[in-house]
Amino acid sequence: MPAEILAQVAGSYELPGEAVFPESIGVDGATGDAYVGSLADGSLYRLTGAGKAQVWGAGGRDGRGSVAGVKVDAQGRLWAAGGYDGTLWVYDLASRGLMARLDTGLQPSLVNDIAFGPDGEAYVTDSLAPALLRVDGEQLALDRWVDLAAGGVPWPAGLNFNGVVLAPGGSHVVACQTNLGRFWRVALDTGKVSEVTLDGGPLVHCDGLALSGSTLYVAVNARNLIAVASLAEDGATGRVHTILRSDAFAFPTAVAVSGGRLLVVNSQLDQMDGHPRLPFTVLALAIPETW
Repeated sequence: MPAEILAQVAGSYELPGEAVFPESIGVDGATGDAYVGSLADGSLYRLTGAGKAQVWGAGGRDGRGSVAGVKVDAQGRLWAAGGYDGTLWVYDLASRGLMARLDTGLQPSLVNDIAFGPDGEAYVTDSLAPALLRVDGEQLALDRWVDLAAGGVPWPAGLNFNGVVLAPGGSHVVACQTNLGRFWRVALDTGKVSEVTLDGGPLVHCDGLALSGSTLYVAVNARNLIAVASLAEDGATGRVHTILRSDAFAFPTAVAVSGGRLLVVNSQLDQMDGHPRLPFTVLALAIPETW
């Protein structure tokens, strides 16, 4: 059984606005700044090392009305998944200029999260369409790379593929399936799909993922916890060894590793039609030196 421990909250960022409903987070490896997107209106926020949060791009800019996944690549580009709009936005961080607006052409669609391959290509999940998308890192051209249903992935109603990361060895991407709590890997060279054998799973309501070395962090939104697992080099197997809990969690949908901290997005998506607790926050948790 995984060990259950109380998360040590080292600090938090307060996001400006009364209806932010942040969904994802990505860290710029060059600066340590983190970027968060609003599912409610498409705003983008920058979180600095000084503990400040500021609007980086106002909602509605470039027609961006909703943002799910947010990631920053090694070339200094910010990628923002457009959620139900079926879009993907790519920005130059230095100039804040729009480099590409990509349309998946899928309906229904929920473009959800992004991971980068070893050659700079982006792999993108869609929670409603059984396709893993791929974007060429140079031409920024999108294609429907893998038919997941044809690859043997069951695709029931609800939210399916969600968070995605590159496996430790760099040869596969690993994605979680929210409604079933199952994890799948896809080989980058062949597109072959296979299920990850996860000791301690399934993790129903799994959402955003973050990987540091061979340690996989999983935001489990409706259960208000973070699962910590070890993941094999090829992503074929994993073991959940720790469950992080905290009264400070508020429907966490995304995690990111920044230095010795784990950043946790308190989305409060369960309160979109209710009364969210203000301000909206991103928590910074202390990561133990060893798990």
